[in-house]
Amino acid sequence: MPGVDDDASAGEVTYTRSSRHAASTGAESETRAARRARREAQLRNPVLPAMATVTRPAVVVTTVVLTGLLVAGLRVDPVILAGGLAWTGLLLAFGWPRLLGSSSRFGSSLAIGVAGVLTPVSAVVPDGTASLAVVPVALTIGLALMFGHQIVRTDGRPRLTESVGVTSLGIALVAVGATWLPLTSGHRTAALAVAGLVGVGAASLADLAVGMRPLRPWLLPLAMVLGASGALVSAGIVGGPRPAAAALAGMLVGAVSHALRRVLCVLPPVTSLRGQLASAAAGVLVGGVVAYGVALALVG
Repeated sequence: MPGVDDDASAGEVTYTRSSRHAASTGAESETRAARRARREAQLRNPVLPAMATVTRPAVVVTTVVLTGLLVAGLRVDPVILAGGLAWTGLLLAFGWPRLLGSSSRFGSSLAIGVAGVLTPVSAVVPDGTASLAVVPVALTIGLALMFGHQIVRTDGRPRLTESVGVTSLGIALVAVGATWLPLTSGHRTAALAVAGLVGVGAASLADLAVGMRPLRPWLLPLAMVLGASGALVSAGIVGGPRPAAAALAGMLVGAVSHALRRVLCVLPPVTSLRGQLASAAAGVLVGGVVAYGVALALVG
């Protein structure tokens, strides 16, 4: 019968389509579930590069030495603090292009080094008091050197964007490092800056535990606790700031500096001494803007 055959055929087609749709939906659901399970497994057991699990004592020692130098300068005179920041900027310029794989290491080091010296020096010239009013001029000179070097390159400028990005990031670290200087303008802000610098040095001790597998997931909280503890100790010795402000500054500055060092520790050139010096210098410089923000919020 024609009508019955047509109805049966239509039913078979409908059943086939619905079966295919159900099968495809089931496959998609299984795929999504598998992806979700894989992501959850990776979060529970993250896979780190082998170099990220190696202790770098040179980074810790350099960080402690630099923070001690800056604390001494901060307690004595802004000009000496500017000299310490200039030295930190030179260390950054020495290893930063190699650490991040710049295709033009000499030009990148030159631009970062010039900006690293001129930026803190311009902040204390001419009267020896800290001010960021002239700092943009120093940074502009560094940027001009960066682009000027790229113009005169004769090697075809391979990986131009990457080279410019690496140099710009180095100059940006120099800029945020200069924010340690305005904190010398008052007793309360200077005490807060001391607490922040001590927090950076104390938080770097958490890097020594990177080789201990049980502690590895807790490195950031450990750095925050060490940073806050070091800041509290410095507040007790210096006589300020208040314990809550000192702990907050040490915790935040220590956390940010530790996080930056952990980001850099997965780069292959960090195995070299130049890379480790640059990593330590970057961790010290980046804390300046955090301490400055805490000072603005708590001191004004």
